[in-house]
Amino acid sequence: MLQILKRWLKLALGSAHADDHAARRSKGVLRGTVTAIAGRGVGAIVGLATVPLTIGYLGGERYGIWITISTFLAFLSFTDFGIANSLSNALGKAYGEGEHGLAARYVSSAFFIFCVICGGILCAAYAVAPHLAPIFFPNLQSPLARAEVTPALLLALLLFALNIPLLVTNKVLAVHHEIAIANLWGIAGTIANLFAILTVIACQGGLPWLVIGSSGLGLLTNVACAAWVFGWRWPHLRPRLAGFDFAVAQDLLAVGWKFLVIGAVWMVNSETDNLVIARYLGAAQVTPYAVTFAVFANATLLQTLAYPSLWPAYTEAFAQKDFGWMRRTFRSHMKLSFISAFVVVSFLIIFGQPIIRFWAGESAVPPFATIVWMGIWNLMLATLYVASCLLNATGHLKGMTISGTITA
Repeated sequence: MLQILKRWLKLALGSAHADDHAARRSKGVLRGTVTAIAGRGVGAIVGLATVPLTIGYLGGERYGIWITISTFLAFLSFTDFGIANSLSNALGKAYGEGEHGLAARYVSSAFFIFCVICGGILCAAYAVAPHLAPIFFPNLQSPLARAEVTPALLLALLLFALNIPLLVTNKVLAVHHEIAIANLWGIAGTIANLFAILTVIACQGGLPWLVIGSSGLGLLTNVACAAWVFGWRWPHLRPRLAGFDFAVAQDLLAVGWKFLVIGAVWMVNSETDNLVIARYLGAAQVTPYAVTFAVFANATLLQTLAYPSLWPAYTEAFAQKDFGWMRRTFRSHMKLSFISAFVVVSFLIIFGQPIIRFWAGESAVPPFATIVWMGIWNLMLATLYVASCLLNATGHLKGMTISGTITA
């Protein structure tokens, strides 16, 4: 274990020659993971600062609208049709084989597919937002809330849609093992959104302005990152209409639907527990389960944060047939993943109930058996994340598509 940590620390602090692909990959994974942890920390601090401020400013009803809209947008993550993940594999393979021209066509093709999706969402949002608002919020009491809900929903969908074409930026950074840069831009966007929210509150802006404040500067930060990536860093990859290739687009869509299915069944598996519990055990039992689920999610935090950096590294190594690096990295990742999860799970099994009692109150404390089973589940997840990262990155999707559909 100590030898693994020393090797990765040496890679993080040293420099890698441009031709030393293994060292560049390892360095990119470590730096990407560290900056992802930093980004999560900044996000947590911003959340702690903004939640009480926004609740106090908006009140319970209007704050509930904001959270519901955010949850709805999270469920729309499948609207890229799996193309973002498909692009990751396509770029990694193209760069691994030295096909830089093909990589440029993949970027251009994905970008314009995303633009079409963006346009579709914008048209749909304009058409259905006035009808969705009363469906989502049929019992609003405040006249102000009723007046603000449709503009807020429309603006949220607008900002969500405009971010979709910018998905190509992070994929370009990832294939060059520069996820750390993407994470730093993300941190900048989070901090910018914080100042925007504080400004809206200070100026007594309404809920639509708060939606703009919480996401608008993040969008501008993503635009600035894209301008840097395609304007200065890798201008040869800049999306061009002349670079759109129907065959490449078909390839992206052919693989993308598999990622779409995998993502959809994972969402069903992970997001429907509360509905099942409410249906068969009663709504009162949802609270202890949901709180326990949230607490134990910290056991696999490292795995989820390392995932975006490991994926393109595995893809490139697979294309270059660097199976030795893949084996070493997989073994190291599996050991670190299981040990870190085991430490967190063991701590939470022993102290989970008093922690939950202090954090969420007596009504949220689960039975000890729930604590134990949640710990076992997260140990399984810790190893599952490691294996699924390798399978996704190398394009071995058929088994996950079938098994995921069955378990859903």
